[in-house]
Amino acid sequence: MNEARGKELALVALAACAFATASPIAKSIAGLSFAGIGAGRCAVAAVALLAMAPLATYRAVRGLDVRTRVALGGAGVLLAAHFALFLAGLMTTSLPAAAALISLEPIAVVMAAWLAFGVRPRRLESLGIAMATVGAIVVATGAGHGEHRLMGDVLVLGSVVLFGIYVAFARALRLAMPTRPYVASVYTVAAFALAPLALVFDAGASAPPASTWLAVTALGLVPTLVGHTLVQRAARHVSPSIVALASPGETVGAILIGAATGHVPAPVEWTGAAIVVLGAAVTVTGASS
Repeated sequence: MNEARGKELALVALAACAFATASPIAKSIAGLSFAGIGAGRCAVAAVALLAMAPLATYRAVRGLDVRTRVALGGAGVLLAAHFALFLAGLMTTSLPAAAALISLEPIAVVMAAWLAFGVRPRRLESLGIAMATVGAIVVATGAGHGEHRLMGDVLVLGSVVLFGIYVAFARALRLAMPTRPYVASVYTVAAFALAPLALVFDAGASAPPASTWLAVTALGLVPTLVGHTLVQRAARHVSPSIVALASPGETVGAILIGAATGHVPAPVEWTGAAIVVLGAAVTVTGASS
């Protein structure tokens, strides 16, 4: 393994650690809807990036043709929808269930590549997809116990599907723009796309406490700014299968953090999560073989 590849793998591992904080932080937020949380996290990340290099971002966007600008906007809307469904699902179901199901993202990426580009999954990838699907079913059987609700699981699964479409949709854009202007633009579009929903769902609500805004800021800076940006950077230098390792890493980290903060998984959630993570790992291994 050369030094550059080792550096990118380290960045993927760091991204997984950053992603692992997303579910526990979001689950702790009170006084804001899923749309308000999503708009806030995207706005924080966008402002931080734009403050670093406003002119570079402006020039990068200005240099795009109309079709690519439209595609950039579409990527931002897809990311907004992904965040909205995930946060709505997380607020409806248990943290362990949501964290387990988000590990299906590598499978969504493989399936989206098959449908959009005709890249058929290999035999080992198909085995991993089957295993992860069984794991998701096992997780879903825990619905009705504690905070675990089937509707929340369905919303999280919807966010997983949208993530796969987002990755396929945005693949060409990674070559059209440098990493920082690209993610700054996507986060900005996502924030504006979620803002109207936030106004609707949070209209008439009392002002959230300061702790809520601190949590939203942390959500914008750690899993969004650090996690998503590092994944976008790594995707330019290593294979998608290696980048996809961030998702099962996120699941393991989120469940452990959640258990330490009082969100202890039920036995069926532990079992289902383990099968999903194993299936995702097999899928990633099959893609890189």
